[in-house]
Amino acid sequence: MGNQVITIKRIAFITVTVLLISIFQGLCYGQGRGKIYFAGSGKIRRANLNGTAVEDVITDLESPFDIKLDLHNSKLYWVNFRPPKIYRANLDGSNIELIIDGGNQNEMDKDMLKFPYSIAIDTDTKKIYWGRKAFPWKIRRADFDGNNIEDVLFRPMVDAENLVLDLKDGKIYLTDSFNDNITRVNLDGSDYEELGILRPAPNGLALDPNNRNLYWTDIWLGRIEKYSINEKKVVTLIKELLRPDDIALYIRSGKMYWVEEERGTQKKKIRSAKLDGSNVTDILTGFDHITGIAIDPGELYDVTPDIDMLTTTWANIKAQ
Repeated sequence: MGNQVITIKRIAFITVTVLLISIFQGLCYGQGRGKIYFAGSGKIRRANLNGTAVEDVITDLESPFDIKLDLHNSKLYWVNFRPPKIYRANLDGSNIELIIDGGNQNEMDKDMLKFPYSIAIDTDTKKIYWGRKAFPWKIRRADFDGNNIEDVLFRPMVDAENLVLDLKDGKIYLTDSFNDNITRVNLDGSDYEELGILRPAPNGLALDPNNRNLYWTDIWLGRIEKYSINEKKVVTLIKELLRPDDIALYIRSGKMYWVEEERGTQKKKIRSAKLDGSNVTDILTGFDHITGIAIDPGELYDVTPDIDMLTTTWANIKAQ
């Protein structure tokens, strides 16, 4: 009888603990603990996801362009457009490191980073990928410390711009504005494939790996569109935007964020909407230049699936 009582108490304790964790997580998500990082005008800044509390993260930069976050290791990566370099730092801007220096290559390959346009990171294999917007068009990758540089894709007349990695399927998706196309290739550069999405200026690119959806902006059509990878179907989500640029997703909250020009001012702003294109809202306005954005959800269990949260919690309780 005593053992049964103890067992019941343990079950009750576990149930209450898991319930409290779920409530706490819900409160954290609802309070918007996350940050949006954005680059431009010689700085990398960040703000709350509702646009409040704007702060400088790194200043006195030359020409910061595309940015990506490694939330597993609390790192920020960015491309410097001219001179061509790739850097990383802690999310708070400390401990800046030069990873790839385009000026330190041999004579044959000295322009390997000329006009770097986009980077993507694979935290599993600790690799950084980058694309170029100048001949010879390439995608390259290296270790997180800049060593072991290698070609992934080299195709003449293919503009390797905005890269996103689909680690579930082992793919790289990229925009190719030279050919008005969106394409994909295996992580090792094999099986190059055009998706049949012909657009005049596909620009920002983002992936929802769980729902198998690809999102992009079209700077000339003024649209945000979505491509269902499984159904091979394109849907226009938002129209009549003014030169929409980089785009980032916050999947858990069901939102997307993008850069756009302000009408009549030529200033830049960041806007948000639900993933279905509804509820368009201005988040940040009045900036001279914004080249890239990235989302840090700021959640209690960063980038960890729900099932892993509960499994970890259960294991910890049993071990006590």
